[in-house]
Amino acid sequence: MIQHSIGQPNFMKKCVKLLEIAVHQNKANSKNLAYLTDRIAVFENKPQLYGTQFDWDVSGELSPNTFDDLKKVNQRRKSIGLNSIEEKTKIIRKQAKNNKQSPPKDFEKRKQEIEEWKKTVGWTK
Repeated sequence: MIQHSIGQPNFMKKCVKLLEIAVHQNKANSKNLAYLTDRIAVFENKPQLYGTQFDWDVSGELSPNTFDDLKKVNQRRKSIGLNSIEEKTKIIRKQAKNNKQSPPKDFEKRKQEIEEWKKTVGWTK
């Protein structure tokens, strides 16, 4: 539910703090924290720590949103039981192909619409 509350930045930010506490107390799964942390980072135009969030790139391929450092990302992913970002990218692209998903017709327009939406709901200024 939290992952899909993208129109409520304050709620998501509050939840990530609570989830961090729960993970440290072994009461929640660290993968859920990784996904939520990355989702918030993407909406705030910051680099991901785990590379869990993907979107269409300018070449028409599904690729991970910006992340900080490939080696560090893969180390973090491995530490919580995720496969490498390279392996995940292959899986995501194959799923998209199998599901007949296609990139936006106007990449720049879509990118602009997303940035406007982020401002409207309060992710960015």
